[in-house]
Amino acid sequence: MTYREMQMILQKEGGEDGLPVECCPTVEEMIQPRGGRTREDMLVPLYREGENVQRFFEYSCRPDVLDKPCRFVDRKFSNQSRCVQKYSFAYAIVQNPGSEQHRRHHHREHYHFSAFSGNTASGSGWTLDYIKVRSGCSCEIIPKPKKKRIASTKARKAKSKQRHQRNQELDFET
Repeated sequence: MTYREMQMILQKEGGEDGLPVECCPTVEEMIQPRGGRTREDMLVPLYREGENVQRFFEYSCRPDVLDKPCRFVDRKFSNQSRCVQKYSFAYAIVQNPGSEQHRRHHHREHYHFSAFSGNTASGSGWTLDYIKVRSGCSCEIIPKPKKKRIASTKARKAKSKQRHQRNQELDFET
């Protein structure tokens, strides 16, 4: 992207007020999912009854930038950069996991709280847990892998070792 193209984007998106412009722009949307993924990556149904529907705000990478080089990044790093979708976790009322075995198997950092006081004992089947939501778009720079020059490195080390031995011999003679 040329300097001129960058300036045009800044003027277009920043407007007359000169508002900040994102390297990886996002789209905000309100969603009403029927299910969600827990921190353990389990798909769980979300509570909904009639007009009582859970809503969440998500911030997604704009489609024209997702997995593409970040805007406004120096040309030297442009091909190493990518706009990447980021995620967070939000509280939701979810259906209780079915079996005791299931709870034992996925107990790592899994927190269950009673969504409605006393209802867990009465068997409501609903609890408060975290679900995964889109939380933004981030620019990531991937370092170039180091090139392995095994043969040339070995040759340099051998020459260096020979020089070092000669220098020690000369030092010993003087």
